[in-house]
Amino acid sequence: MPTYTLAPYEQRQYFDDNGDPLALGKLWTYVTGTTTPLDTYSDSIGSLNANPVVLTASGRCRLYLQPLAYKFILTDANDVAVGLTMDPVTASASAVGAGSGLGEVFSFGGAADSPITVTSYPSGATFDFLHAGTAVFAENSANLSGTYVIQVTGRMDTSGTLTVAIVNLSDGAPDTPLATATATSLTGEVATSGAITFGAAGTTKRYGIKTKVSANTGFAWGVHLVKTA
Repeated sequence: MPTYTLAPYEQRQYFDDNGDPLALGKLWTYVTGTTTPLDTYSDSIGSLNANPVVLTASGRCRLYLQPLAYKFILTDANDVAVGLTMDPVTASASAVGAGSGLGEVFSFGGAADSPITVTSYPSGATFDFLHAGTAVFAENSANLSGTYVIQVTGRMDTSGTLTVAIVNLSDGAPDTPLATATATSLTGEVATSGAITFGAAGTTKRYGIKTKVSANTGFAWGVHLVKTA
């Protein structure tokens, strides 16, 4: 009997565009680059999941994958798409290490209705200085081979620039961006940062999201860590 591999960051928790757990949302799984359904499993011996996988009330699911490349599409309970299509996604024995494929590897989230009015990043290393509704990513950079960026959906209410930064909360410079993504649209846009330079390898570091605007008020949500190469 074949065995299957736990998907990266399981149990993964998914969020809606307001940064709330995607209660009873659906995860649709396909062969990478296609609309051909591809099975996932609930354990390592191949107990078949439904496709789509229906998330719990807290937005969670448990996935074991075949040794193949998948495409993931996330929707709400009414089949309305949420966030970005994740393609390709591959199984990895170590969360987001050398074996992981391209695509989303961690969702920071973010509260779409939390106004951003500060013109400098909130100063401090504790979680209360991070953008509202965002999670903290904890990883040893020794496990992070390849190139990673942040992708974010954001908008301004009037003129100005929204800047979303990933910062290292562990190494004494929590107000210095490792990479930034910027948005100026008044109706919303998806912005992508440059490559992230993570902290030195050897111990687990904590990474968070901070935000600021050049003027007026901005909003940011749907922040993801994405592997691009």
